[in-house]
Amino acid sequence: MTGARGGPLRTEPLLFMVNQQDIARSVGLSQTTVSLALRGHPMIPSQTARQVRAAAKRLGYRPDPLISALMAQRQKGTPKSFRAKIAFLTAYSNRDGWRNSAYVAGCFQGAKRAATVRGYLCEPVWLLEPGISAQRMSGILWTQNFQGLLFAPLPVDYPAMEIDWTKFAALSLDYSLAKPLLSRVVDDHAFGIERVLDEISRRGYRRPGLVLRASQDVRTHHSRLGVFLVHRRLRPDWADVPPLILPEDRWDAGVFAEWVKRERPDVVLTEEFELPAAVRALGLRVPRDLGIAFFHKEHTARTLSGLQINSEQVGANAANILIRMIETNERGEAAVPTTTLVQSFTWHDGRTLRRPVTASARSPRLASG
Repeated sequence: MTGARGGPLRTEPLLFMVNQQDIARSVGLSQTTVSLALRGHPMIPSQTARQVRAAAKRLGYRPDPLISALMAQRQKGTPKSFRAKIAFLTAYSNRDGWRNSAYVAGCFQGAKRAATVRGYLCEPVWLLEPGISAQRMSGILWTQNFQGLLFAPLPVDYPAMEIDWTKFAALSLDYSLAKPLLSRVVDDHAFGIERVLDEISRRGYRRPGLVLRASQDVRTHHSRLGVFLVHRRLRPDWADVPPLILPEDRWDAGVFAEWVKRERPDVVLTEEFELPAAVRALGLRVPRDLGIAFFHKEHTARTLSGLQINSEQVGANAANILIRMIETNERGEAAVPTTTLVQSFTWHDGRTLRRPVTASARSPRLASG
């Protein structure tokens, strides 16, 4: 193809999806011929097929997987209830282990609800099915018309998976998946712990301490720990209480007891549901001797002071973004990954913090419940 002056025509990056009609116009053939050539139909001469494939490559054509799957369904004579699917991928030690996490279960329910509104199905898929490699699973997912992969929080340092990423739009719900690099949708950890810090400041605490598992610190990209350390540095009236970072991915009452006796915090910021009982076991009264503020309450108990994260909203936002990626044919590893932060919390006053020492209005950044 030549330009107006006879030289080669410079092609600029296309800002739209190339379709078969574009290919047909470029080679002077009908769309039917182009469609048959791209499918390798025997009635199309090999020279014509090569010409069509070369034009498709030059123009950057990629088949729409939804249309391809729909045509395959029609050719099989299957019912008209064709629906694309989103896989909600988990890697707990057993198939339904994720249901025991209120946060993950909420993400699934939100994603399923949002997908249904858009005409998609959202189904849980266990990555540890016996005898099925990740490579084989990606083939199974593709043949069953899964177009999007939504990764629930995985174990930290989860190994890279041999999935054919070019076939799927993919999104993660936390920072645990190191490879490939995917865009993410997460609750705004920094925004949430800032609200908790505001609340303990209003209540006159001066020796705040942070208790956090190392795995959760990695999973949240150090955002909670970072905000806590910055706030402590900016508050000269707050004592320098070293955070307790639990090295194992489990609660350790003994390590906690030693830390409390050594550092003497007057309030603890945490997400450990076992902590109130551990404090009482030390002979301390909550909140008179030691306050407890939850930056993430896994359970809905209103007696606990802290934040209830609306994980259903996180899942719904993720599903809507993933569906947009599917419908705009965004497949594979993200060239420029993005992170969407969802600020959907409710503060519960509870009974594990003392009352505010002033009558100042609550921070308007979050509604209280």
